[in-house]
Amino acid sequence: MTATSECTDSAIKQLQKENEALRRRIAEIEGKEQHVDELLTILQMGSPVGLFVSQDRKFVFVNHEFLKMMGYTDRELLGTHSLYHVHPRDRKMVRENAIRMLKGESVTPYQYRLIGKDGQLRWVLEGVVSVQYKGKRAALGHTMDITDRIESEAKLRKLLNNEKRLRHELEEEVNKRVEYTRMLVHELKTPLTPVLFSSELLASELHDEILASVAHNIHRGAVNLDHRINELLDIARGEIGLLRIRPKMIDARPLLQNVAAGIQALMDRNHQAFVCDIPDSPLPVWADEERLQQIVLNLLINASKYSLDGSKITLSCKQEKENLVVHVVDNGPGIRKKDQNRIFKPYQRYDSGTPEYMSGLGLGLSLCKNLVELHGGKIWLESKKGEGTVFTFTIPVKKPAAVKSRKTRKASI
Repeated sequence: MTATSECTDSAIKQLQKENEALRRRIAEIEGKEQHVDELLTILQMGSPVGLFVSQDRKFVFVNHEFLKMMGYTDRELLGTHSLYHVHPRDRKMVRENAIRMLKGESVTPYQYRLIGKDGQLRWVLEGVVSVQYKGKRAALGHTMDITDRIESEAKLRKLLNNEKRLRHELEEEVNKRVEYTRMLVHELKTPLTPVLFSSELLASELHDEILASVAHNIHRGAVNLDHRINELLDIARGEIGLLRIRPKMIDARPLLQNVAAGIQALMDRNHQAFVCDIPDSPLPVWADEERLQQIVLNLLINASKYSLDGSKITLSCKQEKENLVVHVVDNGPGIRKKDQNRIFKPYQRYDSGTPEYMSGLGLGLSLCKNLVELHGGKIWLESKKGEGTVFTFTIPVKKPAAVKSRKTRKASI
C-alpha cells in the first residue's frame, strides 16, 4: 500500500466516524420542537469540514467551510440543484450513491469533482447519511477538500512514469553498449590470438639479436593489447553484474612477492627505484588469487606510468584487525583534489599535462575498485599535487558475512 492510499483510507475512516457521530446526535434531537435550530447549530459550528443538507436535490443548508470551498455566498448557493455543481463525468456516480443512501444502504465515502464559482475544479471526499430535515427526508453531506492530495498523487505518478521511462531508456543504452563491447572484443581477439602465438614463437627461435629484439617488442605489444582487451571485457561485465570472483583462503605473501618480481623489469626499464616491504610471516586472506594479483599489478603499473625516471615506488602490506591492507606509494606528480572523485570511474584518465601519460583507456583503476568491492573490501587514495600518491585497498582476512550485492542482467559476454 502506498503512502497516498494510506492517507485516503485514513480520511475515509475519519469521515465515517464524524458522520456516525452526527447521525447519533441528530437521532437524539429528533422529535424535539427546536430540533431544526439545534441541527443547524451542529452543522454550522461542529465540524471543520464542509457540510450541507440536500433535499429534493437542492441545497437547503451549507456551512461556512462548504461555502469557502465552493467560493459562493449562502444566498448564491442555497436553493440551487446540488448536481449542477458536480463535474458532468461524476454526476452519475454521485446520483447513484445518493439513491443507495436514501434506500438505507451503507455508502462508503467517495471521491468526485466539484465545480467552484470561479470554474475551478475541487476534488472532494464525501460521505452522506440520511436524515430528517423539517419533517422530510434529506441527505446530510460531509465533505473534505482533497485537491492538494489528488494533485500530489498525479504529480507523483507522472514522476514515477518518467523515472520508469528513463530507466528503460538507460537500460537500452547499457545493453547497446554491452553488445557493442562484446562484438568489439570478439573482433579484436580473433586476429590478436595468432599474433600472440606467432610473435612468442618467433622471439624464442630467432638468434639474431636485432631480429629477436624486434620479435620481443611485437610480442610485448600484443600482450599489452590483450591485457587492454581483457580490461574492457571485465568493465563491461562489471556494468551488468556478470563480473565474478572465486575466492578461497590463500597466503597473499608469495602472491605479492611474485607480483613484485614480475614488475621489477618494468621499474628497471623506467629507471625507478622499487621497494617491496612484505612481512616474513604468512598473510592469510579470503581472495581470488588471480584477481588479487590483477589489482596489485594494475596499481603498480599505474604508479610506474605516472612517475618520472629516478622516482621511488613502494609496495607494502600488513594485517590490520580483520583485513589485509595493501599500500602502493609513488612520488609522482600527485592528483588534484577535484580529480580524485572521478579517478575510479571507467574511461577516466588523469591528465598530468604530459602527453605520454595519456595512453590507455582509463579502465585500470575502475576495474580495481570493482574487484576490491567484490571481495568485500575498500579502496581509496591520498594525494597532494606535486607530492605523490598513496593507493590503499583492503581485503577481508576471513570470508565476509555479506558482500555487496550487484543486480545481474540476463546477458552473456
